[in-house]
Parts: sequence; C-alpha cells; structure tokens
Amino acid sequence: MILSRIEPVVDPQLPREQAGFRRGRSTVDQVTLLTQDIEDSFQAKEKVGVVLLDLTAAYDTVWHRGLHLKLLRTIPDRHMVKFIMEMLSNRSFILRTSDGQRSRLRRLRNGVPQGSVLSPLLFNIYIHDLPETTSRQYGYADDLAIMLRRTTWSAVEQGLNQDMSILAAYLRKWRLQLSTGKTVSAAYHLCNGEAKRELSVSVDNKRLEHQLAPKYLGVRLDRTLSYKRHLEEVRAKVTARVSLIRRLAGTTWGASARTLRISTQALVFSAAEYCAPVWSRSPHVKKVDPIINNALRIITATGGLQLTELIISPKDSGGAGVRGLQSISFVESVSGGS
Repeated sequence: MILSRIEPVVDPQLPREQAGFRRGRSTVDQVTLLTQDIEDSFQAKEKVGVVLLDLTAAYDTVWHRGLHLKLLRTIPDRHMVKFIMEMLSNRSFILRTSDGQRSRLRRLRNGVPQGSVLSPLLFNIYIHDLPETTSRQYGYADDLAIMLRRTTWSAVEQGLNQDMSILAAYLRKWRLQLSTGKTVSAAYHLCNGEAKRELSVSVDNKRLEHQLAPKYLGVRLDRTLSYKRHLEEVRAKVTARVSLIRRLAGTTWGASARTLRISTQALVFSAAEYCAPVWSRSPHVKKVDPIINNALRIITATGGLQLTELIISPKDSGGAGVRGLQSISFVESVSGGS
C-alpha cells in the first residue's frame, strides 16, 4: 500500500541513470546501454575506461538519519515519512548458535529490511543524489558503473581518478562502504598491440584491480565485446541444466510434454536468453546453439510429443540459434489433442 502511494511521487525524481527496480527498466537495458556506448567509442576510435563499483552490504548499511532527511526531501507528506521511519526503527534481532546459545536482544540502527517490497525504492531514494561526474553513470540498485571515453589513456585515467574521488567522498559522507578489493577497472579498445594494458585508477591511495573481462549485471564484457568468455560460461551453465531435463525425460513421473516444456523454459531458456539482445550478433553464439537444440530434441521426443514444425530464425537475415530465441515458434502435435 505504501509503495503504490509513494512510487508515482518518487519515481520522477530518480535519475535516469538509475534503473534498479523501476517500471519499464531492467538489467538488460543497462547492459545494452553500456555496451552500445562502448561500441560507439570503437567507431570514433576512442579509448574507454570503465570502473565497476562494489558496495559492501549496501542495503544493510543505509544510515537511518540520512534516509530520513532524503525522504523528507522527496516525499511531501511528513506523516508518511514518519510512518516509514517507524517501521525501519522498530527492528531488532537475536543471534542463536547451533548449540542453543543466544545473544541478548539488539536493535538495528541501520539498514532497510531485506526482502521487503519497499526496500529497493528506499535504497533508490537514498542514493538518488549521487554527484555528477565527467564519466557517464550506469546504476541498477547498488550495482554502479562509470564509463569514460577519451582519445588518450592518460586522459581516461585522469578522469576516472577524479570521478572516483568524488564518488568515494559521497559514499563516506552517507556512510556507505566502498569495497576497494572488489571494485575493478577495465579497458575497452580494438588495438591488439595494447591488449594487456591495465588502467591505473586509485581510490584512497589504493589502486583498483584491473580485469580483462569483468562481469556487469551477469554479463562478461571482454576488451573487444566479442562475448567469447561470456558465451563459454553460458554454455557450461546451460549444459548442466539440459542434463537435468534429460534426467527428467527419462522418468515415468515427469516425462509429460507439459512438464518438460515448462521445465525447459524455466531452467534452460531463462539462462540461455538472458541479455540476448546484447550478445546475439557475436560470432561465438554457435557455442550455445547446439546445447539448446539438444534441449529441444529431448522435450519433443518424449511423452508422445511430435514436432511438426520448428522455426528458429532471427528477425534479421543473418545467423540462427540463440539469435532467434525471441521468435521461436512451436507447432506441437500430441495424441488426443493439438
């Protein structure tokens, strides 16, 4: 009830860069936006530096007094704000060990409730005033990234260092903890002679780890955006799930056409088609195609299900397989019905 009342008021005040838990926005949008900006820099023959920020226990470290202030700035109803803060402040916990010992009751002074439908919006309000940076920002809840494109590496490193100093100062002010050990940098370009070049980006006099293919919102982004490593990981994950479908098809209790179809959609296709608009044109898509075809053969050859037509074709003219996941069409024929 509270979420439905305050969301129409709060959402227009959130920055465009923040896509976490907002209507019509998803992780795919953010990954697509970041990769498209990187590809645009390739066309302009520019160098790109990216920093992926990691916050330690972001939801659990929200400062209540700071959140109270920001709620008053975004919600024009003091009674509603007071009601929300009452819910957050009256929370406590007891620690129990395996041998039956228990601690005394302790009250939580920070954080928003894990699993609450209201928590993502409250966190978005808490970080909605992130300072502007020279780099472009991409956010999905507490998964933050900044990207800077310049003609020289020295300009990229200088700009990223300045922006990280700004963001680090903001996080310290509002008591959010930046994990410098898990915050990483990455470089994107098409110059093979500098394939192993590492960016020198530091926060609080500590140099950030440089990764050749960091993961952003579940997608591996290698230097040239070929997605080779990402698709190899997808193939391994999908192969393991197809093995489960094969086991299910070999049983007498779970081999019905409906059970296999639902299971395949939930286990196989959910993993295979995640962020497909981003990597669907990669030349390495063929690494995943045979595994998906195996899953289709399993579910169409069991339980009296006969495949009369299977169309796996993309809307464009090139390629097949995973590129056509969005346009898969089944015409099934089952004994006793259609």
